[in-house]
Amino acid sequence: MTFLGDAGVKSGEEIIVCTAQRAQYHTSMDGKEIDWMALSSEERQGPTKQLYVVLRALHKKIGGRFDLLLEEAQGSPLSTTADPFSNIKRGVYDKTKTQAIHEWIARNHFEFGQRKAPKLFQYRRVSEWDQFIKQYEVEGGVTAVPLGQLGIARRSPPDDGAARFRLGQPYGFQVEVPEPCYIVAYEGVREAWHLLALGEGKRSYLVKLRPGTAALPQTSDGTPIEIAEYDDPSLHTFVFVLCFGPKPLIDQNSLITYAKEYVAIVYTLEVRFIT
Repeated sequence: MTFLGDAGVKSGEEIIVCTAQRAQYHTSMDGKEIDWMALSSEERQGPTKQLYVVLRALHKKIGGRFDLLLEEAQGSPLSTTADPFSNIKRGVYDKTKTQAIHEWIARNHFEFGQRKAPKLFQYRRVSEWDQFIKQYEVEGGVTAVPLGQLGIARRSPPDDGAARFRLGQPYGFQVEVPEPCYIVAYEGVREAWHLLALGEGKRSYLVKLRPGTAALPQTSDGTPIEIAEYDDPSLHTFVFVLCFGPKPLIDQNSLITYAKEYVAIVYTLEVRFIT
């Protein structure tokens, strides 16, 4: 992957310290750390450089194209200049866009932003995806079950209530399906969400289910497919979106829109993977 040069910006873990001493970092409980609209261009320069470094570091973590990430964060297309990043990395950028970038990172990657620039990221926001889950979640409806071997014996449930599997241990899901529907699943770990394949192919992200108890992932005839976690011993969150209307698009924004037009419910489950 090719990265454009970051002249004038410190690399790695070090974050540029705000040189504008008058920058208005909020300590109130309004959920905003800095009032971008009230600052002068000079006062915004340091915090803007910080945002750029955080966004660059986030890009290296999640991959993809940096220009598309910046466009998503600021909510508008980039300029058509030869180097559309020259202004933001110098700390000279439109205040409406810097405010949008700040809020986007705070909503979607708060822990990451807080580690990189704690003064800029003090108050957690609720992302649209989190709001969607909270609004449409139905309690229960999905369980994680071991496949091919016994689970880990315990005298009492784990304190956090999460199912537990060892790295490499085969497992699967059982989902209660009240009506015929399409289902999409996401796995969340360390602030990142990934589509979970539910069919026979590695990119079989959308499956149509009949009423009853369904094993997931599954083959075309409903036979369970074993899956296992091999790399990340931590708490993983699984979100299953059941769509009871026409065939949905599977990206998060489309699912949020779908639920406003058709019937949809959400099941969630936490699984802790251990060594």
